[in-house]
Amino acid sequence: MQAPATPNSQDPEVLDRIIAQIETGRLELPLLPQTASQILSLCQSADCTMQELADLLQRDPTLAANVLRVANSAAHGAVEPIVSLQQAASRLGFSTLCEIATAIAVRGKIFTLRGREAELARMWRHSATAGTWAKEIARKRRRNVEGAFLCGLLHDVGRPVLMQLVHELAGPAANAHVEGEQRVYDHFHAEVGARLLVSWAMPAWMVAAIDSHHAPAQAGEHAEAAWIVALADDLAHWSEQPGAEADKALRAHPALEPLSLYEEDLDALLALRERVAAAAEAIS
Repeated sequence: MQAPATPNSQDPEVLDRIIAQIETGRLELPLLPQTASQILSLCQSADCTMQELADLLQRDPTLAANVLRVANSAAHGAVEPIVSLQQAASRLGFSTLCEIATAIAVRGKIFTLRGREAELARMWRHSATAGTWAKEIARKRRRNVEGAFLCGLLHDVGRPVLMQLVHELAGPAANAHVEGEQRVYDHFHAEVGARLLVSWAMPAWMVAAIDSHHAPAQAGEHAEAAWIVALADDLAHWSEQPGAEADKALRAHPALEPLSLYEEDLDALLALRERVAAAAEAIS
């Protein structure tokens, strides 16, 4: 688990302006569309029903169509075509339908930028994979599976937000990489992501997990959630580039002790790689 690099003094003016906005709290953060915001709220409600979620999705035909597309993917084992949201809810269950709807809504708003489509697609695939791994870790720990998925999914959400700001400020150079931008993303993405979750009225433990996923011990009472995200992040990297060195790093991962995960627990998690990949692919 590598700490983000600190941006150096050679960053161009556009990055200096962004850094100043972050440090003074004047950073403009994107708002979720109303339907996406309602989905996030509804999926965290203890008394939400399948019908309420289906009714909400039906108000956004594009979102509903994408939810059905994912529900019919091989990852969810749809033998017979799912033709309605009620049928999807019945077959997949409330939690899975919430995950799909939330992922599609967030991606459509945050992970889109003309000229950087391939880069953002890779970023989203990593986020989807981390979310799926976080869910499996939480299941192993008997923790909040839905919340863990959302934390993993959003752990890097500060990166596309910062990328959009660079794009807006860079003018004619918007579709090209600005020198030093990656250092700014690495250093500030957790902080910006946490601020974004605050603006979306997400729970404090989720905010802390995003803010501290590169330094989970600093998350205080929410350290366990941050450790889950940290391990999920590195499992996602391992999924993308497995190998002997990656395996060795995971077996010495600092999250194993605080999460009380033993060697056999890690082996059981690693054995889920293909299943995790299929689930991530479905929402990518």
